[in-house]
Amino acid sequence: MRNLRDHLLVCFIVLVFAVLTACGSTNPASSTQDSRSDQTAEASGDNQASTTTAQQDGAQVNTFKHDFGSIEVPAHPQRIAGLYLEDYLVALGIKPVTQTVIGSFSLKYLQSSIGDLPKVDTSAIDYEAMLAARPDLILLAFPNYANDGNYDKFSSIAPTYVFGADAPDQWREALRTIGELTGKQAEAEKVLQSYDSKVKDAKAKLKAAIGDETVGFVRVRSNKEIRLYGGPGGYVGNVLYTDLGLNPPQIAKDLAWGEDTSMAVISKEIIPEITADHLFITYDEGGKELAQELINSSIWKSLPAVKKNQTYEVSMDHWMTFGPLAYNKKVDDVLQALVK
Repeated sequence: MRNLRDHLLVCFIVLVFAVLTACGSTNPASSTQDSRSDQTAEASGDNQASTTTAQQDGAQVNTFKHDFGSIEVPAHPQRIAGLYLEDYLVALGIKPVTQTVIGSFSLKYLQSSIGDLPKVDTSAIDYEAMLAARPDLILLAFPNYANDGNYDKFSSIAPTYVFGADAPDQWREALRTIGELTGKQAEAEKVLQSYDSKVKDAKAKLKAAIGDETVGFVRVRSNKEIRLYGGPGGYVGNVLYTDLGLNPPQIAKDLAWGEDTSMAVISKEIIPEITADHLFITYDEGGKELAQELINSSIWKSLPAVKKNQTYEVSMDHWMTFGPLAYNKKVDDVLQALVK
């Protein structure tokens, strides 16, 4: 019996030891599996984050080349600064993040759309103000805005596109380019179609109203400079002579006509030669006093247009700029003056 009890006791001990060993070996195996699951989950999380980042970094961007290099622009930029190009942006339904001023000059005709925006003076550019506006795209209307290292300063803030010196004359193409840069191609075409339709109607009305009578344009600047505008391009010529097909006076053809010049600085001695049937005049804010002196002078009063009471004062802020909204206002001014 004693041997039997001893044998059973040994068997019991062996069985207990086996059970304990089995239990002990289960926990480490389970911990290892959990650890592997955690590692797999962590790895999966890392991959997901990388994919999201790649999708964000890989969002559609378009590359545009210009005279100062090339830039990559998001398909639909949200915060756009356009120095002297606010007209285009507003026409496309975009509110820019800044407004251009040149000293005391501002784009008054756009103030209802941009009057609350921070000002950037192109005569003394404040890059801190531009940085504070947080643009994701900067558009510069003229190459001189980018010269002397300025392009690098703008580019350090946001991708910067610089238009060529011919942008004022090629304003339709400039509008299409801005449409491409901003993802507003369809809107740009609608703006152009609307303007062209307006011009077609205006030409017919003007032809009926004044026939082949001549139309001139003079500006008095704040530095007492008198300018005669011709064509076929430029701020004035594009509308008066190219789009509306009006006839310039001979003096404009002689002094201010051609691809290289659409404006001539003239002396008072030249004024009697402005024999236009109709004459538009505008002046800078600082040129108002001189303009009034000119208007009151005997030289001015001797002009055919003045004698016929066919002189018309127009606002400089939209005549001395370019863009679809300004050009529409110029057409409105001409119709109001010449079509009775």
